Amino acid sequence: MYDFEKECNRMFWIVKGHLIPRAWHPEEIVEMYDSYFKRMWGNHETCYHEEGFEEAWAKRKEEDETLRN
Repeated sequence: MYDFEKECNRMFWIVKGHLIPRAWHPEEIVEMYDSYFKRMWGNHETCYHEEGFEEAWAKRKEEDETLRN
């Protein structure tokens, strides 16, 4: 199943090196994703900037689960 939230965070990570701040509104996230997608289209080097993303994403999801409880 496709996880748009995760994909947006991955795109932000590649460009900025950290996850999207929790305070961002969904509209801002979609605008950022569209902009970064166009910017990175055809850039074969983006995979080199993904290091650490999966770990940061797992930590974010764990924190979110803790906040819900």
